[in-house]
Amino acid sequence: MPISKPTKQKFTIGLVLAAILAIFILWLFWGPDSWDVNITGVTGDGRGIQYRIDTVYAGTSDTLIFRNADAAFMPPYFKFDSADVQAIANRIARTCPGVPVTVNGYGMRIAMFNMFPNITSIDAPQRCLDAPIDN
Repeated sequence: MPISKPTKQKFTIGLVLAAILAIFILWLFWGPDSWDVNITGVTGDGRGIQYRIDTVYAGTSDTLIFRNADAAFMPPYFKFDSADVQAIANRIARTCPGVPVTVNGYGMRIAMFNMFPNITSIDAPQRCLDAPIDN
């Protein structure tokens, strides 16, 4: 017995709504986010060893480690400046170790799968971003 046209339409609409819901849920988990943290250290050379930025949540001792990798042409991030972000994080870790900053990025930390959120930018006070002046 053939399937009627209204049944096919309902099935198609249900499938589209399920896909939209799945995309929305994935966006909530892996979409853009920001964290208020203190940067405690940086590691990696961007080639053999992936860039990593070690942080603690502001006002706590709970750690959160970020990866800092280029997203290349992956929409919507188009990130090509991981070395620059790493240099900023290194400067903040040296000159403003106790100052909370806002780290913007995407993704989530799943230790079991060795997944880290990826940093797209760091918002910090200007005094932490300026190059130190030697007297």
